[in-house]
Amino acid sequence: MTDLIGFLATMLCLTSMFCIVKLIVRYRSGEPLLTPLPENPASWDGFDVASLFVLFIVCQGLCVAVVQLYFPAANSDTQVFSNTSTEIVVTVAGSKGSDVLGYQLLANAIAMLVFTCVAALILRVRGASWKSLGFQDEAPLTGLWLAGLTWVTIVPPLLAISAFLDRFVKPYSHPVVDFLQADRTAWAIGLVIVTAVVAAPIAEEFFFRRVLQGWLEVKLGDWAVVVSAVCFGVAHLSHGLGWIPLIGFGLAAGYLARRRGTILPSIVLHALFNGLSVMLLLLSDLN
Repeated sequence: MTDLIGFLATMLCLTSMFCIVKLIVRYRSGEPLLTPLPENPASWDGFDVASLFVLFIVCQGLCVAVVQLYFPAANSDTQVFSNTSTEIVVTVAGSKGSDVLGYQLLANAIAMLVFTCVAALILRVRGASWKSLGFQDEAPLTGLWLAGLTWVTIVPPLLAISAFLDRFVKPYSHPVVDFLQADRTAWAIGLVIVTAVVAAPIAEEFFFRRVLQGWLEVKLGDWAVVVSAVCFGVAHLSHGLGWIPLIGFGLAAGYLARRRGTILPSIVLHALFNGLSVMLLLLSDLN
């Protein structure tokens, strides 16, 4: 098993190096890294972006309140649960701490999906089309291929940066990691997958790569990718130094979304990236 993982990791690194060299050659020859498709300019403004950010916090707060209502804390320990741009203190009672954090993860997943649906409907009512919201892809198979190719390209360097920071600077911390290390049941693994591989990619790509970046593209052009990537990284400041490689991920996902005119490939990219992180965590626990 170890030999197989080592072989796959080696092949992934070699493929990543090949892709990076190809991108450098294209850039130096003046060719675009990705052929741009027609743009879908955002019809919303800065007030809409700020309002949807507040909506996201409200959705999370309501879901957290429901969990705390059904799991009253008495003689308990305080733990911090954080997700993207919010950090919420959760009080966990006795031996039920793992269960409470599990329901907390489920509540956050629901909050992210509810936010995405409500925010999309609000923007639709205000005149945005499904295409301008990034939910339509005229060539979905090409988008899937580009998402996979981007994943292969960025994973080795980003994991190398993460490993260096975790080993020599400051250990990475995340409530999802702590939860999965404390509870490795099928229930816990399923909750982590739903939260990290399904809900988070949909909600975060919609907000950062379409709502925020789409609005910034009208004003800043390609620089919108950089600004949204930095915002995406800063939103994860509570997770140790994980925000540094996440800026790199945000640049790749943002560039893909801008060139494709849709967020569907970036959602797939995000899901693949988080899915690999969960798999590596499970494998490290087995070892």
